[in-house]
Amino acid sequence: MQSKSVVSIAHTLPHPGREEIAVAVRRAVALAGGLPESVRPGATVLLKPNLVEIPYTRKSGAVTHPELCRAVAGLVLERGADPVIADAAGMGSDTEAVISFMGYDQLRRDGYTVLDLKKEKTVRVKNPAATVLPQIEVYERALTADVLINLPVMKTHDQTEVTLSLKNLKGLLADSSKKAMHRRALFRGIPEIAAFFKPSFTVLDGIYAQEGVGPVYGDPVEMDLVIAGRDMVALDTVAGLIMGYRPEEVPTTVLAAQMGLGTAALSGIVIAGLPWESVQRRFKRCSESEILKEVPPGSLRIGGGTCSGCQNTIIAVLVELKARGQLTALAGRTIITGSLPEEELSGEPLFVGNCTRRYPGADYIAGCPPENSWIIDLLLEPDR
Repeated sequence: MQSKSVVSIAHTLPHPGREEIAVAVRRAVALAGGLPESVRPGATVLLKPNLVEIPYTRKSGAVTHPELCRAVAGLVLERGADPVIADAAGMGSDTEAVISFMGYDQLRRDGYTVLDLKKEKTVRVKNPAATVLPQIEVYERALTADVLINLPVMKTHDQTEVTLSLKNLKGLLADSSKKAMHRRALFRGIPEIAAFFKPSFTVLDGIYAQEGVGPVYGDPVEMDLVIAGRDMVALDTVAGLIMGYRPEEVPTTVLAAQMGLGTAALSGIVIAGLPWESVQRRFKRCSESEILKEVPPGSLRIGGGTCSGCQNTIIAVLVELKARGQLTALAGRTIITGSLPEEELSGEPLFVGNCTRRYPGADYIAGCPPENSWIIDLLLEPDR
């Protein structure tokens, strides 16, 4: 009889400090069965947080809390293993700036190894089981470590609905492969990358989470939670339920379960610690942003057949343009996704997403869905 996956849920006090976080992490890890046996004396253990970008506040819920990393690193040291905290910020972002802003440099001063993977060697390797990226460029450190422990954040995402344990592993890809995944099929590519790296354990940072237009520009939500487990799909299922998402609403969770990476069925999951229902709070989705009310008339056409990926991408682009004070870049343009609208367009067309490649137009940005920055860069071209 197949055993069930264990996902643990532990609670911290509000606004927790170092000791409170360490206690919650230790409890969550213990309830989930403890660190794997591979965390043994002499082993190198790569701890992969989410250092996506400089947030507007340390408590924004965009970046993994450094004290959660410290707590997990402490457990690794107790086993006699060597923890290495490492990540690469998102495309176009400065990892060292994130490290400094979030206080990871204090971990360095305290003797912990914190690496900016963008400064590390990359290697191109085969991923034979993948259909999206059968060859990938990855950071060598992710391949040479004996153990990989995943340390994501609980937050919504402007393309994949949520970004939890599965999505966090995309940060181990070099920018070239990240771009290629967006051009081909992001939703399918994420679980394929997760299958390639196969982290041994996950500790999810749900202390300061984020809702709305995540993963950077959303609204902070203090949840004071630490969630842990060995089954990434089960963990993402439980975390998603806490956030108000049914598993079938999150494409990456569905695809990962179909690939056999874990279970998305509650009947196959044992919850240790707090019941998930007791800490549930519905998170605002990216698609529920009020930004669409501020868009100039005629500048946006979300056509039939547009998936949530492209729709959320456009919303995220609008939010970033507003944050920069540059919504005027939409003047004289019409952004089009999905099917071509029958009515006459009022502005110069910009076709977005692979579904629109069959339509002729002056500007076209490929991707499934495209990276937000590609759209913004085109809209802000100085020659326009």
